[in-house]
Amino acid sequence: MARRNGIRTAVLVLPLLALPLLAACDDQQSAEKTGQEIGRAVDQTAERVGEAAKGIGAEAGRMMQDAGAAIQQKARDAKDDINRETAPEKP
Repeated sequence: MARRNGIRTAVLVLPLLALPLLAACDDQQSAEKTGQEIGRAVDQTAERVGEAAKGIGAEAGRMMQDAGAAIQQKARDAKDDINRETAPEKP
């Protein structure tokens, strides 16, 4: 959800910041060119935000798997320790 909000924010904010540039253009051709450049910048920003979010999600997934594996190993170690302590001693 945060990823979507970040992309939406970037897509909405960049054109708003570009409005003064469009207003400063004297003719329609330069305004159109500026608009196209702004559109490309918005598209590139949205792609980068999406790629960064994917990387973060993948890394978080790996960290969760590593944490799960560590918890399982600690549980096995604790079980082994308990079994060793409660096992009858062999003469």
